[in-house]
Amino acid sequence: MVLDKSTSLVKRKAGEHQKGPQSKKRKGSGDEDVHQSSSLFCKTCVRAGLQLKNGNRNNVLSVEPAVFQKNLQKELRSKGGEEVLEQFKEGFEEYIEDTKRFHKSLLPSVKDTENRSGHGCVLVSVVKLLLGVDMIQPALMQVLCEKLPEFMAEQDSVIVEGGERVNIPRLLLSQLQWLDTIINSKEVSEKLLEMVEVCSEEVQREIISCLPYIVQDAEHTMVAAKLRDILTENKNLTVPILDALGNLVLPSTLLAEVRDSVIQLLPSVDLEELPVLVRFLLQSVSSSDALDVASELRIHLVLDSSTARQAGKKKTESTSDSNQDIETLILDTVKFAVRFQRHVGDALFKAVEQEKQAKNQQVIDLFLLLILYGTPRGKAIESLFRNKIRSSCFTEAYLTKVFSVHAQVLKGYFQPLLKLADVLLRSPEMPVSYFGSSMYKMAFVAFDAYHRQELVGQLIEHVGSGVEGEVESALDILASLVHSHPTHMAPFAILIKSMLDYLDQMCVSQIRKLYLMLSSLAFKNTSDGASIQDDLHIVIRKQLSNNCPKYKRMGVIGAVMIVSCIAQTSSQADQESDCTQEELEADLYKQVTTLLTLVKSSSGRSPEAFALFMDELAAVVAQGKLNRKVEGWIGENLTTDFQECFVVDIEEDKPKESGGIPMDSLYGLDDDAEGAIAVNVLPLVVKKHGAKTALASYTESGMTDPVCIAPSVRLLRVCEERQHGTLDNIDALLGCPVYLSQETVYEKLEPLSQKERDMVISSVFYAINWFIEMVNGFSGISDPEIKGKVITRLQNITELQKILLQCLAVCPGFKPPLASFDLEDEVKVTGVSAGAAGKAEGKKRGKKPKKGKKVEATQGDSDDNSRDSSQLNATALGTQQGTQAPESSELKDKVIPSLAPYKPFFRELDIKVFTILATGAISRSSLDSEENTKMVTELSLQMPQIQYLMEDLCRKLDHSLLASATKRKTFFKVKGEKKVGFSGLDVLSPLQVATNAVKLMPALCNHLEAASGFFQALISENDGVLDGPGSHSLEALVTGSCFHLLLQTLLTIFSWTGFQMMENRSLLKEALGVLVKRIRPGGPSQMVFKDVIKLAMQYVANFASTAPDVQTAVTLLKLLTALAEKTDDKGLYSKLVPLTEEFLKREWKDSSGERAKGAKFNEQLQFLIKMYITHSEDPLTAIETIATKAIPELLETDKHGCAASFPTLNRSSYPVYYRVLFYELIEASKAIPPAKQTDIMDLWMDRLLRWNVAVRILHILVSLNKTFDGRGNLGSCIKYGRQFVDLFLRNGMPLLDHMFRAHRQDIHGLLKNLQQSTRALHHLCGHSKIMKDIALTNQVPMLKRSLEVFVFRVKAMLTLNKCLEAFWMGNLKNRDLHGEELLSQSTAVSEAGDSEGEALPDDEDELSDVELDNDSNASNETGFNNITDPEGSYSQDY
Repeated sequence: MVLDKSTSLVKRKAGEHQKGPQSKKRKGSGDEDVHQSSSLFCKTCVRAGLQLKNGNRNNVLSVEPAVFQKNLQKELRSKGGEEVLEQFKEGFEEYIEDTKRFHKSLLPSVKDTENRSGHGCVLVSVVKLLLGVDMIQPALMQVLCEKLPEFMAEQDSVIVEGGERVNIPRLLLSQLQWLDTIINSKEVSEKLLEMVEVCSEEVQREIISCLPYIVQDAEHTMVAAKLRDILTENKNLTVPILDALGNLVLPSTLLAEVRDSVIQLLPSVDLEELPVLVRFLLQSVSSSDALDVASELRIHLVLDSSTARQAGKKKTESTSDSNQDIETLILDTVKFAVRFQRHVGDALFKAVEQEKQAKNQQVIDLFLLLILYGTPRGKAIESLFRNKIRSSCFTEAYLTKVFSVHAQVLKGYFQPLLKLADVLLRSPEMPVSYFGSSMYKMAFVAFDAYHRQELVGQLIEHVGSGVEGEVESALDILASLVHSHPTHMAPFAILIKSMLDYLDQMCVSQIRKLYLMLSSLAFKNTSDGASIQDDLHIVIRKQLSNNCPKYKRMGVIGAVMIVSCIAQTSSQADQESDCTQEELEADLYKQVTTLLTLVKSSSGRSPEAFALFMDELAAVVAQGKLNRKVEGWIGENLTTDFQECFVVDIEEDKPKESGGIPMDSLYGLDDDAEGAIAVNVLPLVVKKHGAKTALASYTESGMTDPVCIAPSVRLLRVCEERQHGTLDNIDALLGCPVYLSQETVYEKLEPLSQKERDMVISSVFYAINWFIEMVNGFSGISDPEIKGKVITRLQNITELQKILLQCLAVCPGFKPPLASFDLEDEVKVTGVSAGAAGKAEGKKRGKKPKKGKKVEATQGDSDDNSRDSSQLNATALGTQQGTQAPESSELKDKVIPSLAPYKPFFRELDIKVFTILATGAISRSSLDSEENTKMVTELSLQMPQIQYLMEDLCRKLDHSLLASATKRKTFFKVKGEKKVGFSGLDVLSPLQVATNAVKLMPALCNHLEAASGFFQALISENDGVLDGPGSHSLEALVTGSCFHLLLQTLLTIFSWTGFQMMENRSLLKEALGVLVKRIRPGGPSQMVFKDVIKLAMQYVANFASTAPDVQTAVTLLKLLTALAEKTDDKGLYSKLVPLTEEFLKREWKDSSGERAKGAKFNEQLQFLIKMYITHSEDPLTAIETIATKAIPELLETDKHGCAASFPTLNRSSYPVYYRVLFYELIEASKAIPPAKQTDIMDLWMDRLLRWNVAVRILHILVSLNKTFDGRGNLGSCIKYGRQFVDLFLRNGMPLLDHMFRAHRQDIHGLLKNLQQSTRALHHLCGHSKIMKDIALTNQVPMLKRSLEVFVFRVKAMLTLNKCLEAFWMGNLKNRDLHGEELLSQSTAVSEAGDSEGEALPDDEDELSDVELDNDSNASNETGFNNITDPEGSYSQDY
């Protein structure tokens, strides 16, 4: 080895000698930049192997870094002493005074090229090398830290090197990071923190950012505490401080304090800094604090346009795109935290779930749910969405706010958004499905073409699903998009055309929507949609030529939709191009007339198809969008045959019968004169049934079928209105009589044959539909004479309905003729036949249903929307007919049905008809029988006509105006007949319907006041008795029905979700103004919105004293609630409590004068009880009042008695009271806030007192089962008892843990009361098993588990407070409901003797609900022994 070293040394010297002058020249050029100094620092570094430069070049290291540090340390030690280190420090300070030299000393050194081990390799900087020497590190650290305050201004901190800006402080601090060892770490940390206070803000940021990489673990707490103080003082340093704190290890208490400080900063921090704050909060949160942090985060993390503007305060050039990028960063931070920290996702879900107020719903909530939807919480998110929609927290207005500002951010969550919209659209609940539809529409508008194609494809999948609800909703969405955004939908015309494959499974209304969409795309967007024009013509011609009625209907609808679009395109083209106007007009006109002629000829032999053609064409013409020339052609070619087919002249020798049925011209309103005409109803019906008739003035064509009477006159009337603007040419039709059976025929219907009965009843249906069309046509005319005739026609309708009820009682299986043609035949026949068969079978099975009223009440429920009013109508009409024809004893035994099942067979009333409600009394002059003098009579709407109109108006508003929370229609099993009668209404938007309804409100209020005045007068006559004589008469029943229908109409109007939209706010104020003007003539001018609501509620509340039945009372309260929901003032709800209490203290009667009872009454009573308790000032006190006062009063009465304080509480209604009291007890207990360590003692005591009250009420309710042991009561007790125990374990026990030592006597009493309830629940479990009731026993295991958890939770609390000796457990015997010991267990115990090991029974069913793993006895009976604990003693049993 020595030889090798000598040899290499000789070679190296020889090589240096050979280099000669070149080597010296290179050295000379480098010497120009060498730092020349006589300081100890410079000399020592040179001797150690470091050549210092003057700043123009990097410092040169001639040896390895480790060798240099070793040499330097050896040099310093050889000189020894503190003075040497001080001199070295001074020399270092002198060297770095020059900025260039300082900069180079922070940059990596380079190796000497003459060094054998490297060729210009990059090494560490001089400062880093020196800091690696332990002897000089503290001194140099101090020098470097004190150097930081010198960089105060930006020009001091930044230098330009090689065209790049270099931040000197950042470069300096990087030298202090990642050192192998730090001598005096605490001093270094304190020094850096000291420098933070004196440096500029930029340098402060740099220092704080590098702290986690400099300080040692032992100093983390001290550094974090200082940073927390800085955070509260200087908000500009929030981001670097939080970044630093996120990389430090902190104790839990300090971390909580820091989190609180950060949460307080959320409202005021700039948008750019929010991602850092959110990341820190979510990464540092623990499972115990996660919910509180999540709640604060969603409250203060307001992502809307206002925060976007706030973010732009500093930099006015910041755009919305940058704001959206920041929002994306925030949401990505949340997504990252949710993905890797399960408790964060759970906390965010609970935070959103706990928010029950719509006004507090934040934009961030939707994003949070979309993020969580991508986790395994999908089902829970869907359920939460439904609940939010039901409670009106998620509304269309809320969705609009999100999409209008954050569309680009939402695009990143397109897949979960689409999946969620898909799920919501499938919901059977209308509000939920409507919200899903809104999501589809807004996403289509906000996103780009790719996403739109995905949306359209998804909607087409829904159409192809075959599920009625999905098909209907998807078609509605597509139709809305085609109407509102045709240019965006045009590229997808081929996709939409593929839905023609699903025509077979669509109903008529759905076919209409599909053809309208395709026609709009094909003929209104000629650039993109023209490709499907020929396909549409081919499909429609095939359908029209098909003999199957189903396909012929499709062809008729498709042809009319094409005509509407072509003619509308023509009118637009007329305005666009003058040069091609004639050619284009002629071409389109020929297409339209050819198509209409084809439809007429194809449907001529099918009466139903031709009637559908007339109705569809009338609907299109009525919209006023067809070309005038096309309208003229329709009027000339399709309406001229009406007079020949359906109208005949009245001659003096007019026939007295038709087909053997006595006939007369009835219901004429005009004086007999020459040229008088009549509608030829009965002869046409007779001819249709194949009998001979005297007036057979028509051909065998289907166009003359009586089913076409109403559609043909409708088209005639619409064309007259469009062409002439008046109906003067056809006003004779309004007053002309109708050929019908003589009135005596209806009273003697039974002797007639089945064929003759069918002809008579069919003619009545046709006559009613004729009168309905007359009312539709002439109700909008203001002429008093015409108004009088319209009112008379309404009276004719109600009279004929009474006759129809009488006839249908004789022929319950009658199949009525069609009146609406947008429903499949088989569906109609099935619906009516099933009802008739049911009635017939019910009549055959038993002889009991002979009392008309009870049977009518049962059958009146066939329609959900109007079953109550129909029931009352049937009862009233039946009563009236009973008085009219007392001699017909056989008719009394017949079942008089309600007309509710027959609604699909009556024509639809137009929305304009209801303006007749505002008509007052009209005088009419007529000649007497002698034709000498004139008699003046007054005509006005009577209650039967008002009832008829209001029933139809309620159905229409309920169909069009979506209610916010209460409307829950089943989607998948909707009966076909319930969808009929709205084809004309569906043409109008919900806003148009609401506007028309608001215009009707003054008239509605007039009739409402009249109905209330009727009952007020009745009460006065009876000396204040509410249910006195006359209160159940026919007039009172009809007036009461109108009273309810009027309130129901107002409720539907004010419950419309559209009022939540800002653009409809003026309409809401107009509606409220109508109510306010009734009690304040000046109206709501210059009143704040809150006061307007108060006055409106005051007006409605005035009707409470005259509510005739409980249904009306409930509707009135719902209306008041809907009004109160329009403002944020919760105090308005408290005003409902006295009204509700008044209703609960009234003994309600049914229509027969008996005490009200039954399922419907129980449902309404449940609503009253819940409203009374929920809106009381203290729900627990209200519950306790009923439980301790009203129920004991009931116990003291006989089986027919009722409670004195609450007369609605009787033996039959007790289960309703019991169930609601238990449910509201759970809700009130949930409202007791959980314990927090930061709360003051007064709050703790208040919560303890409230839990005491809740436990006391629980004990009362559970004890009542010994007296009222009905199956429903026991089920409610088991269900809600378990929920109470679980709730107490979750929220109550932590409170007891904290307060046990200070208030042990109070807690002891609370637990003692609760134990009595848990024992009773345990006995109830045993009773359920003995009774072998599956519905009860299914709930027993969960209840027993909760009881067992409660026992061990109490034991844990005693252990926590060091008094476990006070706790004992023994055998709790199984007993029945009345406390009697079960025989099986007593036998087992007696046989066991004194053996402790054999104390448990053998039968598994008889085991107590607590089993210990040790050898001690197993039970859930616990108690306190006479053991003295550290703070006191217990001697009472628990």
